[in-house]
Amino acid sequence: MKKFIVAVVALLVATTISAQEFRWGPTASVNFSWLRGVKSASSDCHVGFQAGIKAERDCTDIIARGFYLDGKFIYTLKGASWSGVHNNLGYLEIPLNFGYRFRVAESVQIMAGLGPYFGLGILGKTVAKVGDDKIKSDAFGQVLKRFDFGLNYNLGVELWNKWQFFVGFDQGLINVAKTSPEADTKLKHRSKNIYIGTAFLF
Repeated sequence: MKKFIVAVVALLVATTISAQEFRWGPTASVNFSWLRGVKSASSDCHVGFQAGIKAERDCTDIIARGFYLDGKFIYTLKGASWSGVHNNLGYLEIPLNFGYRFRVAESVQIMAGLGPYFGLGILGKTVAKVGDDKIKSDAFGQVLKRFDFGLNYNLGVELWNKWQFFVGFDQGLINVAKTSPEADTKLKHRSKNIYIGTAFLF
């Protein structure tokens, strides 16, 4: 999996260098995330954020006008809460998207894209309330796996060839819960994430 990520990033860099159709800039968003049980109920919604760098390569010269490839390197704070238990989950993520844009006015373009995302949990804290006490532990210790993978979809608008405003949805595809072979499947969860954000590309 690591080799695949490196290969995709290398391809993005190589094509941008040769084509001069490369833009990059800061990106940030607010996200609303939760963990969805396979058989158990979903967690409460958690409000977090994403922040990092976005790069975009125009693919007009290799596919057709309007197509593009973009990638982000971001830190994202997700989470989940059940009765008495709260999780703060910090990930480094690389979302990669293949998209299409079309111009609706001189300074306005509509954009849509989809692709995979890869996440690595680096900061995780679980706080469990037991009576009057709060017990803190590492969420990525014995509860959740560090690696996450899924699909992301986004729809947005670009103004003046600089500002991008978008909404997106991440659908986790793998089981992020650490469970033993004897554990009931209701303990297996899948992460979902909705985000609303912006980017400024140079």
